[in-house]
Amino acid sequence: MPSAPRRHRNPRRHVRDASDRANDALTNLSAYALTLDAEYHRLDDRLLELTKTESAAAELGTVLRERDEIGAERDAFRYAVGALREQLPMDPLSGS
Repeated sequence: MPSAPRRHRNPRRHVRDASDRANDALTNLSAYALTLDAEYHRLDDRLLELTKTESAAAELGTVLRERDEIGAERDAFRYAVGALREQLPMDPLSGS
């Protein structure tokens, strides 16, 4: 009775696959960080426009709060991504 061929796993390939998936995830997270940056700067621009008009005091407060919330989210997000990067195993083939 013939035996099924054994699958020989290459541990380096497994590490590389996991590393590639982690790098893909970090790339997606970085894209999200850029989205947060764009929104933060859009709100900054809106704040500058609102400071030029006298009748926009209520909207100015709303936009300021929204910008502060996005700023806090941006900071927390960057901290989390940095922590994830530190947890990635070092790639033995590239030295990084």
